[in-house]
Amino acid sequence: MNPTLYVIVPCYNEEEVLPQTYTALSTKLTTMMCKDLISPKSTIVFVDDGSRDNTWNVLDSLTNNCPPQEQFWAVLDIA
Repeated sequence: MNPTLYVIVPCYNEEEVLPQTYTALSTKLTTMMCKDLISPKSTIVFVDDGSRDNTWNVLDSLTNNCPPQEQFWAVLDIA
């Protein structure tokens, strides 16, 4: 059995870099899963800590437009 990897990404006013960050991390997790290095239950957790910009809306858009086979993320707003 492969280990489950959880990647925690703290976000504060990160709207400009979130699409690139999301793509890079998603690609890496997908590659690692395909190589059977990590469990398919592995997850990316984006945590918005009270951003004053559009961070939450960008996260919402990225995660809601993701195909079902790539849904290995979670989004939290702790503000």
